Amino acid sequence: MSGYEIGRVAVGDLSTNCYVVKNKETGDACVIDPGDNLTLIQDLLHRMDTQCRLILLTHGHFDHILAVGDLRSERAPVCIHKSDAHMLTQRDMFSTLIPYDPRPFEAADYVFDKEGSYTVAGFTFYVIPSPGHTKGSVCYLFDDNLFTGDTLFKGGIGTLNFGGDAGDMRSTLRMLCNLPGDYAVYPGHDERTTLSDEIAHNPFLQEFKRK
Repeated sequence: MSGYEIGRVAVGDLSTNCYVVKNKETGDACVIDPGDNLTLIQDLLHRMDTQCRLILLTHGHFDHILAVGDLRSERAPVCIHKSDAHMLTQRDMFSTLIPYDPRPFEAADYVFDKEGSYTVAGFTFYVIPSPGHTKGSVCYLFDDNLFTGDTLFKGGIGTLNFGGDAGDMRSTLRMLCNLPGDYAVYPGHDERTTLSDEIAHNPFLQEFKRK
């Protein structure tokens, strides 16, 4: 049984999934990918009767980080992979799609550089680097809950058109197919799915299916 309660709200012009992951034991929460609309995120935190103590970013594209500055003002540390850390302080090519971008933010408080278990602000979670959509894309694992950002969607994967790499994505998809067990998958856009369903039906994973 998972030790976390998970809430979701779609934010911004691209309907990016922002997740609140509440620790059932402590009552505190981390927010994954606060992409915009701080008020909507705060409303979700209020409905879940919790407060944000940590901000985790699956990657640095604007639609996953635009509310970081405001949410961070509540003194929640920000975490991102080192290869995307510059996106908090520099505009990337993807950000030119919108007329307003509040960057530069302050630099991240914690920068991941490898796979492994991390404990930050009282939360213990597992970081899985998943380059492809961006160089610094990661997945976060809380118990059997896998937050994949724009790496893996229900029936699809993230675009490679904004800093992506096809070779990296192939390696990442192969790695995901070989993860032991099954996981609930919470993607950066669209609906929740499971890893087993994606391995069985996602056309981008078929060549990597477990034998």
